[in-house]
Amino acid sequence: MAFNVSKDIIEEIRSRCDIVELIGTFVQLKRSGSNTFKGLCPFHQEKTPSFHVDSARQSYHCFGCGKGGDVFRFFMEKENVGFVDALHMLAARVGVVIPEGDFSPEEGRVRADARERLYKINAAFADFFHRYLVEHPESEGARYLAGRGIPLDVAKKFKIGLAPDDWTACLSYGRYLKFSDDELVASGVIRRKEDSGRCFDHFKGRLTFSIENEQGRVVGFSARSLEPKPLAGGKYINTPETPVFKKGKLLYALPLARKMMCEKNFAILCEGQLDTIAFHRAGWECAMAPQGTGFTEDQARILKRYTSRICLAFDADAAGQKAIMRAVELLLPLSMEISVLRIPGGKDPDELFAQGGAEAVTAAIKNAVPWLDVLCESLPERYDMSQPASLGRAAVEVAGYLKLVTNHVELEAYVRSAAARLRIREDALWAELKNVRRMERRNEDFRNGATPAGKVEARRSQSKSPAALLTLLELALNYDFAARQIAELVPPEQLPEKDPVCRAINLAVNCALNGEFEELPNMISDMLLEVPCEEVSRCMVGTAEYKDVNKAVTDSVAALQNIFKRRRYDELMAEMRTTLSADRQLELLLEIEKLSKEIKD
Repeated sequence: MAFNVSKDIIEEIRSRCDIVELIGTFVQLKRSGSNTFKGLCPFHQEKTPSFHVDSARQSYHCFGCGKGGDVFRFFMEKENVGFVDALHMLAARVGVVIPEGDFSPEEGRVRADARERLYKINAAFADFFHRYLVEHPESEGARYLAGRGIPLDVAKKFKIGLAPDDWTACLSYGRYLKFSDDELVASGVIRRKEDSGRCFDHFKGRLTFSIENEQGRVVGFSARSLEPKPLAGGKYINTPETPVFKKGKLLYALPLARKMMCEKNFAILCEGQLDTIAFHRAGWECAMAPQGTGFTEDQARILKRYTSRICLAFDADAAGQKAIMRAVELLLPLSMEISVLRIPGGKDPDELFAQGGAEAVTAAIKNAVPWLDVLCESLPERYDMSQPASLGRAAVEVAGYLKLVTNHVELEAYVRSAAARLRIREDALWAELKNVRRMERRNEDFRNGATPAGKVEARRSQSKSPAALLTLLELALNYDFAARQIAELVPPEQLPEKDPVCRAINLAVNCALNGEFEELPNMISDMLLEVPCEEVSRCMVGTAEYKDVNKAVTDSVAALQNIFKRRRYDELMAEMRTTLSADRQLELLLEIEKLSKEIKD
């Protein structure tokens, strides 16, 4: 697997993660055998437990919905994240440091250790800032939060804090924690003057909002000035780009929003931290905000992993409307259902919650309108819709968004709706869309570079394997001598690698022949990460019991050979119906006659 992480590190993480303990934090498991546990499946609704966990093989399988695999696959499915994110989340859970790739092992370890130090600095200062806020209730920061109606328990949940109004308080605290000045500067908590080399606190006197990555680790801060007219740095300043803080790839409050976002298949994207907090306090804990100057392609792809429905809750001013349409451009290629929040009176979500409470916020969300309505309603502000030329330019603008839609059914619905709003014929809008696409193709390379790529998802095997092949799989996974017997009886060409069941059998055979059968569970787990297969994961749970393993192997091989012969017989008969060569017909007749005698009913 090319995950840019060494196999040794992957195996170390897997070995430290006990699958029963991990799954037990999500599902109540009861022992059902010496090495097996049962529970209600976390991936589908059921009343009778069909979810099995095998502690010996560190694997799971649901006999109801078919999902199965190892600790990585479970975490990917449960948290709706990719393998790399699952790897880092589980590594943090069990205390494994992942070295960076593209370097020598020694250099990679040094860089990984440096990143881990940055995580520790950020975590330490998130706690430091919050404690300082709590311990100074008379401070400007505490009064500001009280004025916004944010109690301390909410501040704790969101890791809001206050930086001391001192140029060296953070520097002194960082040194007290045994971090070097270089490490503190690298984290962004401390800045250094280029001319004098003097170090000073970056967030002096500001209210701090901790920023977490997708794994829930603090990677930096966004800090709000408490001065009416800040002299330097602007209203908000952020941690500068660091090895762990890439603002275009971060969404504020994503770890807190993940659960509801997955449960409701719905997300709210708003403009800043205070709006996000207001939504959460109103019961909509699926809200988050872009971290940085604007919404990015990377942030859009992160959202797509969790949901297909999103509500844009940006400000009602011109900048907010521009941000809405920029987000629409990035979300449309991902087949997202996009709505836009409209708040009466042009208030922002934080003001709406403060004045109307949770009911007002919920009502606004339920009354959100489709993005296309927002676009079409704004057209008269820029075009004289009574004039043909202006109407044509408006249609071009609409087509510029519609060209981003990748699903044809969605596109047809959008064209129908947009044509009705513009009061033009659908075929006229289709023609304009075609023209826009033609112009786009003139610069295809640029267009592909600017359009967010859709999420590449692993294919789940849909194969329906013969019973005999599945029996061989079960035998090969459970008995090394059976795997060696299969190697003698089944030619390699009859077990093609493209079929995941055959691939698993081949892995078992190779492990048995090479004396590495104890490594088979991990190798199967690696395979299932690349190609999920219900049939293979099912055979990995529990131990198969056969009275006579040798006879089971020979019977299954015979049954499988019979299937292959039937397939060959059908192929020959099909060729017989189409060939005109007398010599070839004679060859076919002889092989057909031979097979007809060998095939068993």
